[in-house]
Amino acid sequence: MIEHNICEALYALPGGVVEPRRQPVCKPILATIVGAVLLFINFLAIDDKSGALGMTLMVAGITLLLFGIVVTIARLTSDKRIPYHTPSKRYMRYSERYYDRAQLEMLKKYVSSGDRLMIDSLQTSNVAAITLVEYHSVNDTLIAYAIYEYYEFDNRLISEIKIIQR
Repeated sequence: MIEHNICEALYALPGGVVEPRRQPVCKPILATIVGAVLLFINFLAIDDKSGALGMTLMVAGITLLLFGIVVTIARLTSDKRIPYHTPSKRYMRYSERYYDRAQLEMLKKYVSSGDRLMIDSLQTSNVAAITLVEYHSVNDTLIAYAIYEYYEFDNRLISEIKIIQR
């Protein structure tokens, strides 16, 4: 897992600023309920001569119902945890960006200085030769960067993990 190192660094911050939590199950449960309601409406309230509306409601309802059930079960039985930023009471957002090897020195310089605007201005690539992994809080008071290089069929950390607290 490419984000393992950065997650461990975030969890080690003093004061319990970031803690590992399981993903919430409220959205998949809501999808399950919406799917059940669509199926209920289809079977009781729709009298469609052509059957198009009824079939649409049935397909959408079954899809949402199955999706919600599968995702809810997966989240409840999984031991995967993601970083939770306790001051903002929100989960941290994860992103990956890919760069060419020619931009590595500039990327290291911008990450070490914590200059987010310059990092955003660098041209990205479609090939994952150099990967910048970022976790940030919703209000950007906490940002963590890690730079990985793809080498011999594995991503290896090539710089220190930079954590910026504002």
